[in-house]
Order: sequence, then C-alpha cells, then structure tokens
Amino acid sequence: MLQYADNTSIQSVLTLKAILKCFELASGLKVNYSKSKVSGVGVNINQMMVFASILNCDIMKTPFSYLGVTVGGNHKRCVFWEGMLNKIQSRLSSWKGKSLSLAGRLRLIKSVLTSLPLFYVSLFCMPTTVVKEVKRLQKNFFVELELREQKIAWVAWDKVCQSKDKGGLGVIDLRKFNLALMGKWIWRLKYEKSSLWKDILDSKYGRWRGLRSQGQNCKESLWWRDIRKVWNLEECGNDFEDKSWWEVGDGKEIRFWEDK
Repeated sequence: MLQYADNTSIQSVLTLKAILKCFELASGLKVNYSKSKVSGVGVNINQMMVFASILNCDIMKTPFSYLGVTVGGNHKRCVFWEGMLNKIQSRLSSWKGKSLSLAGRLRLIKSVLTSLPLFYVSLFCMPTTVVKEVKRLQKNFFVELELREQKIAWVAWDKVCQSKDKGGLGVIDLRKFNLALMGKWIWRLKYEKSSLWKDILDSKYGRWRGLRSQGQNCKESLWWRDIRKVWNLEECGNDFEDKSWWEVGDGKEIRFWEDK
C-alpha cells in the first residue's frame, strides 16, 4: 500500500489501521503485521518509529528486495548483482556438471540464463564486470572446470554464443540480450499511449527528444542515463537514432527542421 502525502500524521496512520481492521471484519481475512513493513521517503526516523509502533510492524530499509529484484540500490555497483550471481552459481554448480552430459550442461545453461537474471537485465544495464563473471561461470560449467584443474577450452565463448546457423550453439549473449531488453523500453515509450510510467518520463525528460540530449544532467536517474546510452549505442551495428524516424500524422509532435 502506498500513500502519497506531504503531511502524513499520526491520525492518518490510525485511520489507515482502522481501514485495515474494517477490511478484516468484512472479508474474514487477517493482515499479518509481522510480515508487513513500513517505509517513508523524506520522513524523519523518529516519526517512522512511531508509525511502525502503531501498525505493529518493522521499518523497511533501502535497498530492499521486491519480486526478487533489489530496489533502491545502485545497479552500477557489483554488490547490487551479488544475489543474482549467487543464484546462477548455485544452479551451475560443479557437481551438476560432472553428472550431466555435454548436451545436458548446454540445456541447463540456456534455461538458467533466460530465467534467473530476466528481471534484472530487463530493467538495468549490467556492468562489464558482472557480464564477465556470468560468462566465467558459464564457461567453467560447460567445460567442467574445477578450481584445482586447468582444462583448455578449444572454442572461444563468443563462438559458442553465436546462432547454430553460424556454427555456434545458440547460447544467449548476455550483453546483447541485456541491450535488447533495455531497447524495448525505448520502443514502449513510443507506442504505449496511456501508461503512468510513460507520462512521468514524458513530463520529466521531454518525450523521445530527451534521449538525444548530450552530456549528463544531475537530475537524471541512473536508469534514464542507461536508456540514453542504449539509444546512442553503436556497438551492435546502427543505433536507434539511425533506425528510427517520425511519421507526420497531425503534426503536433513534429519539429519540421529537426526531425527525420
């Protein structure tokens, strides 16, 4: 439950608790306060302690985990990705590599790569260090490496990540997979007509034209900076700028001398 208010008081918290109590009486369901937490943005810690005591719950600190994704942390730091890396490492453990055939290890790598980090890579640009660590875990599992052994990988991992028609094994390149999912947000900015998140970004950054701005704005979020980098990225061929154009339509969103 979210409450957007600049003057949240003790009385409003008591009212909220009364509403929850009415919900319990009407539905027969009971709110588990021991599993509930209260958090505030720009709220004094002493006031938060009073609110928590009224609601009989703990205070939630940032960063916190929601649906398996860390919220409120800095995704530019490697510590932000530790949870995801630990999950991948547990799934691609060495004892599984010894008990599975080459085809089985390949199938497990594909399934783990597309499921475990999906929420992370669809929201945040992965640091280069994290991408290298995931590749290392995959390579070690695929060729059955252990810490005390040094075996030779006869094929470069970039070749393994190519499609089967190009001689590879079809393993997803995590870096390109991440860029593709981040690029989908750019596509959604254009084609989603009535979305709250889109309206907020349009009002704050100025629609698509905010992606063209050069340099960094101190008021920009880290996520928006990543989107702008994807917009101007040319490492996978042409960037979004070269592959996009405007349709005139009614002309309300077109700048005649600037837009392609």
